[in-house]
Order: sequence, then C-alpha cells, then structure tokens
Amino acid sequence: MIKYNTFLTLFIISAIAFIVFMAFYINSIFSVVLHEREYSEQYPFEVFKNIFSVPVIISLSVVVLSNLACRITGIVAVAKSNTVSDGEKALWIVGFVLLSFITSIVFLVMAKGKGFAK
Repeated sequence: MIKYNTFLTLFIISAIAFIVFMAFYINSIFSVVLHEREYSEQYPFEVFKNIFSVPVIISLSVVVLSNLACRITGIVAVAKSNTVSDGEKALWIVGFVLLSFITSIVFLVMAKGKGFAK
C-alpha cells in the first residue's frame, strides 16, 4: 500500500503542477498578445523572455520531474508485482512510457483492486 500511496501523491503533485504551469504559460502568452504594439518595437528576444519567464520554467521543471517520478514509481510497482503476468507487465510498462497520464489514471483505478502496489 505504500507504493500505491506514493504513486497517488506523485500523480496529484504532477497534475497540480501541470495546472499551475498552464496558468503561468497562458498568462504570459496573453500578456504578449495584449501588449503586441509594445513588443513589436522591441527585439524578438524580449518576447521570448516574457513568454518563457522564470515561473513558467520553474513550473515546467516541477511538472517534468514529478511526471518522471510518477512513471518510474508505476513501472517499478508493476515490475515487482507477483500478481501480474509477464505480458501484462510489458503492456503496463509500454503504457507508462508512451501514455503516462492515461495509464496512471487506469493504474490508480485498477491497482488497488488487483494488488499491484502493495
């Protein structure tokens, strides 16, 4: 159950960090679009500096790290599970690598019942 709780915590952190990242990113895009005349007279570097500001970069870093930790935790939980066949393990691992968000949601629903993450 410790692996499941760890996975759940990492998934929640990843989802919240993604929402925060999108809020910062959309805010910076709208600020550039709304102040287009001011930015048209500046260098293109200034536009990129405003779009990729420090909060955007930090929130993106948190998203990437928490998503990576979530993937690794899910892969380890499935790989060490004795209740899952080898074919299922391969499908779960491919799912975590390619479609981590959808696979994470399915894993959260199914793992508790099947005992993947004890």
